[in-house]
Amino acid sequence: MNRLNSKIKNIIFDMNGTMIFDGKYHEIAWKDYAEKLAGRQMSTEEFQHHVLGHTNKDILEYLMGKGTLTEERILELTEEKEAMYREMYMEDTANFKLVDGLVAYLDKLKEQGINMNIATGSNMTNLAFYFKEFDLGRWFDITLCAYDDGTMNAKPAPDMYIRAMERIGAVPGETMVIEDGPSGIRAAAAAGAGYIVGIYGDSSRELLEKTGLCDELIPDYRNM
Repeated sequence: MNRLNSKIKNIIFDMNGTMIFDGKYHEIAWKDYAEKLAGRQMSTEEFQHHVLGHTNKDILEYLMGKGTLTEERILELTEEKEAMYREMYMEDTANFKLVDGLVAYLDKLKEQGINMNIATGSNMTNLAFYFKEFDLGRWFDITLCAYDDGTMNAKPAPDMYIRAMERIGAVPGETMVIEDGPSGIRAAAAAGAGYIVGIYGDSSRELLEKTGLCDELIPDYRNM
């Protein structure tokens, strides 16, 4: 694997659409919310650009306008939407799993001593759900993950990747990031990632290519 030759000593994964292919259920939930809260339909392109990689607060404010929702209301709507998403996703037993090839890839990285972490726009409720359901503690320390805790700007700002790197002592230029969304790709580049992989099995290869920032594009992990 040339991508891991000497230079790359750390790998940061996004979660949704990267480690699990769950975008369909986030998209259904957010499109329902766009109609319910804003009285309009959300396009798939909007979902790719304004939802993937963004915090729930940013998405709700994108739909409703900044300053229109209290922090309490944002938390209430977030939990309601995420509970709907989790229920739908768990019912899809054929796809409620880690992406093809990922378990073997993570095992290989662990054996090679590669530092690994997660940088996700998900909140702690969902992150804890993923750790429990997919036994992510085999490879990651949940206390080191960067997630939506309300203290960072959402992707495409570099905050989440900077924090994820700092928490495992990673030098940006020695770090590979694996992402599925244009905003996440831009965040990784802004954080100085040395190598960026776009995964398109649950998103749009075309939109990832259009960023001009991916060093490699993959559909899943079977050839990693």
